[in-house]
Formats: sequence, structure tokens, C-alpha cells
Amino acid sequence: MKTKLLSLLFSLMLISAIGNSQTLLVENFDYTAGDSLTAHGWVSFSGGITNRLVVTSPGLTFNGYSLSGIGNATRISNNGQDAYKQFTADSVGNLYISMMVKIDSIKTGDYFVAMLPSTSTTNYTSRLYAKDDGGTISFGLSKGASSGGPIVYGANGFALGTTYLLVVKYVFNTTSTSDDEMSLFVISGAIPGTEPTTPYVGPVTGTVADASNLARIALRQGSSASSPTMNIDGIKIGKTWAGITTSVKIESGIADNFSLSQNYPNPFNPTTNIKFSIPSQGFVTLKVYNTLGKEVSSLVGNTLSTGTYEVNFNASNLSSGIYYYKINFTNIEGKNFSDTKKLMLVK
Repeated sequence: MKTKLLSLLFSLMLISAIGNSQTLLVENFDYTAGDSLTAHGWVSFSGGITNRLVVTSPGLTFNGYSLSGIGNATRISNNGQDAYKQFTADSVGNLYISMMVKIDSIKTGDYFVAMLPSTSTTNYTSRLYAKDDGGTISFGLSKGASSGGPIVYGANGFALGTTYLLVVKYVFNTTSTSDDEMSLFVISGAIPGTEPTTPYVGPVTGTVADASNLARIALRQGSSASSPTMNIDGIKIGKTWAGITTSVKIESGIADNFSLSQNYPNPFNPTTNIKFSIPSQGFVTLKVYNTLGKEVSSLVGNTLSTGTYEVNFNASNLSSGIYYYKINFTNIEGKNFSDTKKLMLVK
């Protein structure tokens, strides 16, 4: 009986870990150019049919991002339709929202993406802004309306016509009903394998009440005097940094055994590929460590189905030397498998 209870407890812990690592939404706008977003799961809630949100070709690309180059994009300008897409409501731990953006024109500054609770079309939070700052772009973030906390902009210097990867992190805090935090990361080069210590903006707070949950992502077209004109693509919402930023590609939906392959090329500079197989659905972590045992990159932290996968590891932020990559796999029955291999970075 004791063994069965322990097994049940472990299974519940695994389910909890899986739930906290899942991807909640993926939107590649992989539809026919010219289609209205409302034909593909988006709900119009403001602006009617004026300047509708539609699928725009081509899509955006960003080296190393898992949703790069898939499908098309959508275009946001001003004085038009606003729409949201629903995902599974979340209110615990951290939530990450990533997207590729390419801005063609900027003005005095307004928000173009925000999050909403499951039953609201007005309680915007995690408002993501862009404005003109000396002829270049500054991105900003606020918890809510300016009356409930500041709009915080980061440094300028981002260029028009260039694709950037934006990641918003929302932290559900529990000390009070108005202490949730959010941060913004703007990535222009190699995607960090682990969450940077210092965000571009944040953590941002405010006196406005915390959202009861987050369950909708909204695309917003503001006024002609303030709003940017831009393309957005590759929206992903998940529970971990690695889950939204890492490019995990499935090569085959069939695998007979658990295995971890030697990375290739090896030695490498600065990128290499790591392949692994899992024979059933389960929770997978793949991390890289230095010779002192300190984690330097988290490549996978998701629930995956049976199959063979390949992950690209970018070590441009690391020094030359020996590193180790370790995989842990826990299947739905609670059985654990792990393996470790060595790789060499030569710059």
C-alpha cells in the first residue's frame, strides 16, 4: 500500500510539473493571405469591420526562434478592428508571451498587444508599447492604464523595418491583490538559452488590481496620432522561458527507445545540434552545464509526445571550453530516464 501511495504521489507531482510547463497558445497565422483573423479563432470586440485584422504575406523570420518562417503574419495599424484569441486560463507562477514584430512606422507611442482575463474585453494588462524616440524605436510596458502605474520605456535604438523577438514575462504574485509583476525582453541577436538576469524593461508594477487570470491575448489598433504600424507573427504563450524560445523540432513521431545522441558538430562555434528520442509521452528537460556543475542553458522544459527531436544550442554568450548536456525524461507512469554527454565549444 505504501508503495502504491508513493507512486500515486509521484504521478500527481509529474502531472503538476507537466501542467506548469505546457504551451498554452501557438499562432503562426498559417492561413491564406487576405483571410480575416475572425475566420481562424480570433474574436472581434472593438472597431467592427473597419480596417479589419487580416492575414498578411509573407510571415516573419528570426534566427533560432521555433516559430520562425511558418505561415504568414498579421498587420496592425490604427483606427480599426481589435481582436482577441482565447487560451487556457492561467493564474499561477510565471507566464511568458513571445512574438516576432517588424515595425514600419512609429509615432508618439501606444500599446498594440495586451493580455486579458477570461471574461473581459476591457481589463488590459501587460500592455506592450512602441514609440518614436529620436527617429528609432523604444519599446515599453505597463501593468494597466497610466492612472494605475507608469508606462515604462526602455532605451531607444531599435530600427524600423527590422524583425525583433519580444518576450513578455508575467509573474503571478500572491502577497496581495495588486502585486503582480511583468517584464519585457527585446532580442535582436542570438536567443539566450536561459532567461536574462536583467530585462530590457521591468519588473513593472502598479496599483491597479491584479487580473484574476490571463486567458486572452489581444491585438489592438490605436489612434492615428500615436500607434505604430507593424507586422506581428509567431505568437507563443507558455510557462517557461525555454518552452517559448527554444527551437525544438520533431524529426519523427516514432521512437522505440530513450536515447540521447552526441551533438553535431562537435567541437562547435557557436551553434550545435542535439538529438534525442523518447518512446512515450512525458516531461523532458535538457540542460547544459559547465565543468563546475553550474547550469548555463535550459534548452527544453516541456511535455513532449513520442518521437525523435532535435534542438539547436546557441553558445554565443559562453566562453570556449568543455560543457555537459543532460537530459531527464519522466514518462506518465513516473519512470525516470537520464543521460549526459560532453560537448566542446571552440571560439
